[in-house]
Amino acid sequence: MLDYIRLQLKLRWGFNKNNSKTNAIMTSIAMLFAIGICLALVWGLSYVLKSTLTVSIKRLSVLFLTILMLGLTVFATSMQIKRLYRPADLHISARFPLSSFKIFVSSLILNYIDLMIYSAILLIPIMLVFGWALNCITFTYICGIVLGVIFLPMIPFAISIFLAIPIMYLSSLLKRYNVIQIIMFIIFLAGLFTLYYFVLTALANFFIHKNWEEGTLGIWETLLTSLDTPYNPAYYLGNIIFFEKFWIGFGAMIGATFVLAGVGIVLAKFVYQSIRTKQLDGGDGGIKRNSKLDNFGSGKAILRHTFLEILHTKSYSYFYLGVAIATPVMVFFCDKLVGMVGQAQIGQGINFGVSMLVVSVFMAMISSFSAIVLSIEGKNFYITKLIPVSYRKQLLLKGLINIAVSLGALLISIIVLAALQFVNAIEIIVILVCEILFVFGLVFNGANINLINPNIKPKANGESEEINVTYMLLLGLVISAIFGTISIIFPKFFKGGALTAYLLMIGLSFVYALVNFLIFYFTVNKKYRKIEV
Repeated sequence: MLDYIRLQLKLRWGFNKNNSKTNAIMTSIAMLFAIGICLALVWGLSYVLKSTLTVSIKRLSVLFLTILMLGLTVFATSMQIKRLYRPADLHISARFPLSSFKIFVSSLILNYIDLMIYSAILLIPIMLVFGWALNCITFTYICGIVLGVIFLPMIPFAISIFLAIPIMYLSSLLKRYNVIQIIMFIIFLAGLFTLYYFVLTALANFFIHKNWEEGTLGIWETLLTSLDTPYNPAYYLGNIIFFEKFWIGFGAMIGATFVLAGVGIVLAKFVYQSIRTKQLDGGDGGIKRNSKLDNFGSGKAILRHTFLEILHTKSYSYFYLGVAIATPVMVFFCDKLVGMVGQAQIGQGINFGVSMLVVSVFMAMISSFSAIVLSIEGKNFYITKLIPVSYRKQLLLKGLINIAVSLGALLISIIVLAALQFVNAIEIIVILVCEILFVFGLVFNGANINLINPNIKPKANGESEEINVTYMLLLGLVISAIFGTISIIFPKFFKGGALTAYLLMIGLSFVYALVNFLIFYFTVNKKYRKIEV
């Protein structure tokens, strides 16, 4: 059993010599970028709340500990479903010289080890930044953080054992209705982004005007008071970290974990054994449908296949179509937030630049998925070399799906900007022209990147490499920042800058699109032929 656990840990966390160094570097950059944004938000919120509210440091920490517990509960529930009830390697692990009970116990242990690792990755930097903002870092505080790493995953692990079963069955019921799942994700994403906007707006108002808006102070006081209660598990974790009523916190965490986990494991074992038997017998309860030949032309068949591939792959449909549909909502909030901060720092008359920046960022987010235009085929890639359609035409048609999705989100975003009168009619036309060209450039840029680094072969643990999306996203964000900077600076600080900015933005967008299209058009067939399955 220990050998099985070591093997699984190596597949998930071990270093593979075959991994590309470029992939590792780009993954690290993306992670550091995301971590930096989160830690900056933690520092700002901690500093502002402590400066304006009369609350203890421990009470303030419960806010972040609650968020961490909720996040780990989501991670833990996902891992329980993936490892216990929907393992990708079931037919392989079933051949191990281990009983089903030992596989069950091993999976639980692996899930808890993963949670411990996530706990260390999340809690240590967040609590150090929290302590830095509040100037409370001491030796005792460091010892509390170490204890927090050990205790943080306990309750999420125990709760996830219960949550995994109903969520698994619910997702199974919704499996044939993927559109409903996408809609639920979009609502969740829009809600999360709305909450994020209000938090950032409150912080921006404080740093700009040196005070809270009316009513904001009371909301934060109520929130902190309601979280710092014995009904919240994070309350007891805060007791442990800050050594306040330590033994009460210690006993509550240990006792609740053993009771919840014990009852949950008994229930999970029964469900696990039942599902495992059905899967090994081939009775997965999957949806069966009659296949038939569709009389589609080659172009329409490729478009339909690509769209269905995206729709039926959760990671693509959620973060590709989902982000595209939610983009207008996010554009609205971002325009207001960035415009407020920009006007405070630079002055009036920057709406055009702010709108260009915000829309470009979200176009870059959506179009970054053009970097999987080829690798989305995965192990079925060889089929694309057999069908009687040129390689160039195949990728052009697949890229057309990305362009259509991006332009749909762009059109609605432009309507939002026009309806709310963020910018005038001429600026709307300039933004629309620039962003259409920008989208074409991004899509062909992503296709060129995917041709250089196909990432067709899956990793040892069955997951595919999607580093190209990360690389394309970072590149798109850099270009968007350049576009936004030019659009903000030129109209404000240069004579005749507005016209110059309009022409420069259109020119840069056109050049970016043309260069990437020409590279794609003249090199695609040669690069495609070199790719081996």
